[in-house]
Amino acid sequence: MQVYVVTSVVAGQETVTTKEIQGFISALSEQLGTDYTVTLDTDYGKTLAKTDEAVYLVYFGSQANLSTAQRQKMIIYYSAEDVENCQVGRFVDMLKQLKQK
Repeated sequence: MQVYVVTSVVAGQETVTTKEIQGFISALSEQLGTDYTVTLDTDYGKTLAKTDEAVYLVYFGSQANLSTAQRQKMIIYYSAEDVENCQVGRFVDMLKQLKQK
């Protein structure tokens, strides 16, 4: 299953730092295993235009910037606190449940 982690920029500032998000992605990948490919998308919205079956982890504060078409994707929102504290448990649980369907 392809999982894209989408970051964004608000008022010229990154919502989460690349270093923090890389740690978050590493923790996700480690717990999810080889059946999942977790990819960082720093070009906000680029991967949301793809037509493949994927799940998107999108920064919660960015939801107002999503177009109607983008909102049709399978999106799970994360917060800066999730990334800063490397809290991946609930995301792992949700992604594993999605894969079973």
